[in-house]
Amino acid sequence: MMYKIGDGIISPLGSTTEENFQAVKAGYSGIRQFPAGFRGLSHPILAALISPRNLENLAAPYAGARTHMMSRYRQAMSAVFESAVSNTVPEIYRNEIFTSPRVAFIFCTTKGDVDSFRELSDQTLNPRLYPWHVSQQMMNELNLHGKPYVVMNSAMSGMQAQIVANRLLCKGSPYDFAVIIGVELISMFTVFLLSQAGLVSNKPVRPFDVEGNGTNPGESASCAIFVSEVRFQKDKKHLNMPCFIKFKEGAVMTDPCNGGSFDTKGQALLRVIQKVMIRENARNLSFINAHGLGLTVIDNITSIAIEEAGLRRVPVNCFEGSFGHSSGSTSLMNSILGAKSLEEGIILPTLGYRTHGVDGRIQIVTTVKTSNKNSFLNVSTGFGGVNAATLYTKEKNHHAH
Repeated sequence: MMYKIGDGIISPLGSTTEENFQAVKAGYSGIRQFPAGFRGLSHPILAALISPRNLENLAAPYAGARTHMMSRYRQAMSAVFESAVSNTVPEIYRNEIFTSPRVAFIFCTTKGDVDSFRELSDQTLNPRLYPWHVSQQMMNELNLHGKPYVVMNSAMSGMQAQIVANRLLCKGSPYDFAVIIGVELISMFTVFLLSQAGLVSNKPVRPFDVEGNGTNPGESASCAIFVSEVRFQKDKKHLNMPCFIKFKEGAVMTDPCNGGSFDTKGQALLRVIQKVMIRENARNLSFINAHGLGLTVIDNITSIAIEEAGLRRVPVNCFEGSFGHSSGSTSLMNSILGAKSLEEGIILPTLGYRTHGVDGRIQIVTTVKTSNKNSFLNVSTGFGGVNAATLYTKEKNHHAH
């Protein structure tokens, strides 16, 4: 097990976890209408996009004179990491994360640096295009001494990255810390892929709703920083934090997927939820954060799995209506906002849900609720038949001043 000691989120709604948390709490959405021609797109699109100027300004304090030479992807990686360390990590750890080799840097992605894809041709295979090279380049630019890892999967890559981090921070490991970074930026390539998959809607996304017909592309960057349990127990009395969020369990499982079709019964997602919930009593769950897409087939799978796992009375929320679909960052961002909700003792609302439109009997939260329970579950099902669930719990800090 491992403990979260820092985090950061950059999105159209804010440049820190706190700003994004407050925006979601207030019911704001970053999804806007953009005209044809914007960023080379051939048609108008509803999307949640980060201003390139804002992104460059956020990266500049850390990347310095190199900023204008960096792709937007590397700007986002650098900015969200440095923001997380500067704004949330306890002071006793900050220098160590930058200078120690006992740090695993895990980069979660679905496609890598999409801005560089225009350099790809039948004659050119530039190493810069590979996800592993992007992560190593960022570490070189910031003079980081840890070791980079890359987790490449569907929209649940951020959850899988946390599972990898938990393994890397086991007892006897060469690492004390794990830094997880996920970035998703929109390009013509990204929009084409989402459109081909039937995900893009010309209306605001409506997760789990009867009128759901797809989602809206989104941009975000997320970073979560964890410390091993061994190191945490050693330093615990020096950490002036009111409570701690522990990554308790996580699992990934695939189901049969043929020609783009899904296992509509959601059996793999059900099994992965059951596997994770062995470590927790359902009565202790404050809420379930579910990655709803506003696409009936996927939302239906999620709802059925939650009900069949015996969790239909647990409140469910979804942040797709706030941020759109930012594949490489979504599930990590959901985990961070869920952890923040647990710390604050509230359940955040779901935007876009009005009329129940899925088969599973689940309780969708549409307004801010209070909760004194100490755990939450994050679930996701993605293209390719990949399913994941991660479990978190809150512990009070009795040493806090």
